[in-house]
Amino acid sequence: MTTTDPRTAASGPTTFHLRCVRCDWRTAPRFLLRCPSCAGALEPVLDLTGAAPRPHHRPELAYLDFLPADADDLPDAELSVATPCRPAPRLGAAIGVPNLWVKDESRQPTGTTKDRFAAIVLAVFRRFGITEWVASSTGNSSTALARAVEGDPTMRAHFFCGAGFVADQRFPTDDRISLTPVDGCYAEASDAAVRFAHERGLTWEGGFFNWARRAGLKLTYLEAYDALRAAGTAPDVVVQAVSSGMGIMAAHRGTEEYLDLGRLSARPRFLMAQQDTCAPMARAWAEGRAELTDADVVPDPHGLARAILLGDGRATYPYMREIAHISGGSIVAVAQDDLVTAKAMLADLEDLDVCHSSAATVAALRAEAAAGRIGRDEVALAVLTGRDLSGHYRTTPDQHRDDAGGAA
Repeated sequence: MTTTDPRTAASGPTTFHLRCVRCDWRTAPRFLLRCPSCAGALEPVLDLTGAAPRPHHRPELAYLDFLPADADDLPDAELSVATPCRPAPRLGAAIGVPNLWVKDESRQPTGTTKDRFAAIVLAVFRRFGITEWVASSTGNSSTALARAVEGDPTMRAHFFCGAGFVADQRFPTDDRISLTPVDGCYAEASDAAVRFAHERGLTWEGGFFNWARRAGLKLTYLEAYDALRAAGTAPDVVVQAVSSGMGIMAAHRGTEEYLDLGRLSARPRFLMAQQDTCAPMARAWAEGRAELTDADVVPDPHGLARAILLGDGRATYPYMREIAHISGGSIVAVAQDDLVTAKAMLADLEDLDVCHSSAATVAALRAEAAAGRIGRDEVALAVLTGRDLSGHYRTTPDQHRDDAGGAA
């Protein structure tokens, strides 16, 4: 249901401050990616007194009270949608998790949960006068952000990707949107993007460390928690596939906010899933290690779940480890064959055509239930982050340029 647009009722700029999640260093609002004291991740802290969802069909307006963005800065375009969160009884029975719920982010306009943060990133950039910037992506983030830039003539974006991920960039390029392939994978593309931004005096968008991204992704979980709350229940376990862990970081923040407001009665366990061919975090967690080292880097990541092919998790693993520890959760690896099985089960039992990264959630739940680590009476929430995009529009080789940072 839609009521009066919240943007007409804005009483002034949204007030918040940035806080380092490691050392508690604080600063007034500005676009800063990492703490200058300890290099930790920053998060926006808002005054949530009286905060509550509003009846609006656009998620960023429904949950405006929880965002570090001014309504007037939000793009007019509807860049994301509220997605279904429902019980999945047939699938749940088949994997030993009878009280299974699924949050279906495959319904987003570009097919993935990354649409969630596009409007928030642009709103924050507008607030701080940023109109030209550089980003790196394996495909889903760049596709969502490029779509947002297409609708905003004041913005110009430069995207970088590993040469093997050109086909995953699902957007056209033009004089305001460029794409540069780089020899290597995501890590090499990010390094090239940072150099490009520095050399030209442009803003590096920041990926995981962009707190505006995480604020947008947080809405996935707030919506899900509210759906379960309306049904008189709450999740005991939340599971999502992870590469850097940006979504889980967002989920943790949203969870803590809802706990503080009394909209959630208990903290769920966070179960994070990686695929066995690219699982540096899962291996470090299993070995009880606090950090990843150079030896943990997967130099040529491969696997069916392309959206989570990040071979270098050194910068973000400590955050995932802490969240798993605080919540009583875990970081696990699932086999390629189990991804195939889980994807087929989602399609056959729940009519959900999702990607292998989404299927990793079901594979992880199935394994954890079989091991007795998830009780049959527990409620599990699986966040399905995207649909199967095989056969959908892809960027073609002659649509990108190769003038900065590497060869196609």
